[in-house]
Formats: sequence, C-alpha cells, structure tokens
Amino acid sequence: MQQGQSLKMARSFSGSLALDHSLAGIGGAVISTVAFHPLDLVKIRLQVDVASQGEAVLGRAARATRYILGTDGALGLYRGLGANLAGNCASWGLYFAWYTWIKDQMARGRSAQLESGASTLSPLQHLVAGATAGALTQCMANPLWVVKTRICTTTRTDALAYRGLFDGLYQIASKEGVRGLYKGLAPGLLGVAHGGLQFMAYEEMKRYRLGDRRDGAAEPLPSLEYALMSSSSKIFALAITYPSQVMRSRLQQLPGPMRSDVAGAPRMVAYTGLGDVIRKMARSEGISGFYKGFGPALLRVLPGNIVTFLVYENIAGFFRSHATR
Repeated sequence: MQQGQSLKMARSFSGSLALDHSLAGIGGAVISTVAFHPLDLVKIRLQVDVASQGEAVLGRAARATRYILGTDGALGLYRGLGANLAGNCASWGLYFAWYTWIKDQMARGRSAQLESGASTLSPLQHLVAGATAGALTQCMANPLWVVKTRICTTTRTDALAYRGLFDGLYQIASKEGVRGLYKGLAPGLLGVAHGGLQFMAYEEMKRYRLGDRRDGAAEPLPSLEYALMSSSSKIFALAITYPSQVMRSRLQQLPGPMRSDVAGAPRMVAYTGLGDVIRKMARSEGISGFYKGFGPALLRVLPGNIVTFLVYENIAGFFRSHATR
C-alpha cells in the first residue's frame, strides 16, 4: 500500500474486533458442526482403526457406517454431537478472538484490518498469528476434544462409554487426572501450523481480491469467491498437517486395546505416547496409515469449512457495516 493514502480502518460492532470475529466464528461453527457431524464421526472411527493398509478406504468407511447404524440406529450418526459442538464453538470462538487480537498487536495497537475486511499484515505475520492462535486454542480446548474422540469411538451400549460431555470430563478427571484431559496435546500442537497455513493462504487470497479497493470500501466479495478461497486454503493446510490429527485421535482414544472382532468396529491398540504412535503406525500401516480418514475428512471439512467461512464472513460483514466504535 502506498504511503500517505487515506485508508478506512475497521470499526467494531461490539466494542472489540476480537469479540466481533469470535461471535462470527461461533456462528459458523454451530451450523457446519450440526450439518456435517456424521462425516466427522466416521472420520474419527477410521483414524483410530489399525486395519492393514491394503484394505480399501471406501470399504472401511462403508463398514464403519453400517456398524454405527446397526448398533445405535440412525441417531448413532449424531453420537458425540454435544461434545463436537462444544469443541468446535470453543475452538472457532477462541481461535478468531486470539487471531484477531494477535494481529492487532502485530499492527502495534492499531486495527490490522481495513473496513473492506482486507488485512494490512504480511504473509509471515499471518502464519505466525495463525499458528500462535492455534497453539493457545489447542491448550484451552484439548479436554473437549478428548471427550469427543472417546464418545465417537464407542457405542452407547459399551461398558466404558460416556453418557455425555460433562460425564466424560468428570470421569477422565477423576480416573486419569489432568494428564488424561490433555492426552493428544503434543500432536495437536504439532498441527498448529494448520491454522497458520490456512489463514495465511486465505488472507492473501482475500487481500489480492480486495487489493483494488484502496479506499477501504466495505462491499463484500461474492459468496462463491469466499467458498473457493476457504476450500483451497483448507486443502492446502490439511494435506500438510493431517497426520497430526490421526496421531492425536490415537492418543485420545479410551486406554487399552479395544474390540477388533466385530465387522465395522474400529480395531484399536494402546499407545504409550507420541513416539510409540509413530513407531507402531509406520511399522504396521506405512505412510498411508497417517492419512487414514483423509477422504471422509475432505468430505466433511470442505463443505463444513465453506459453510463456516461463509457464515463467518457474512456475520463479520454485518458487524462491519453496522459498526460504530
């Protein structure tokens, strides 16, 4: 941007840009989570399954779906929805709040965003802000993801199954302590680059499309463009960081070996830590094991990510157009 140009900086609707973006992120998270939870459930079942690498992915996904329907019925596809909603709302809300706040600190206390929604920061600053926000969010929301993983990898009739989010948090805290609530944190932190890479790509594409609006005009982009930018940035980040999600799910599953003799049930083994996960997966499942569930993940995260970002951008745009502070 040229020196001396008069640019319209973003104003706040609630009194805090971080809160504006947090509320917009939560709105997007609620809609996408409810709509695409069944795919998330199947994805987690495949992530923890130690089936040999020779088995067809679609076959495993179909068997997992049939097993869920056979044991818990159609409602079984929404098992763990409460924990998933809590985790996604907390994660997206916290992430956007931290991300916006960190960007403003990088802008030395000024708004890091123009009224149009374009960022004033560099790609490296977006990467650092996204990764830092991801690490902070992961540390705060990890207990919710542990409960979600354990509910999604059990049926309601399993002896060790949790009755819900709060029952899961209580049982883990009472039986395994704080360490139990933070299982899978290490690979989760390894995956914080995901948010940084995604938002770096997304912000740069958005800035490129808004680049000719040097007067800071607040006219939003068409929804199709937001959809294309959010999906392409998500694929870019997911392809690089997906193995960390698989390893996190393996560490967050219920302790001890689980059933392996029922068709469609996830075949799980116990792990002692991140190094043990890497060794066992590399030895018995190969590189493809680190990408288990990637197909359902794409089917879930692409439309889910598009919905999240469309809702987010529309809510954020409403806040911008009605901002007075």
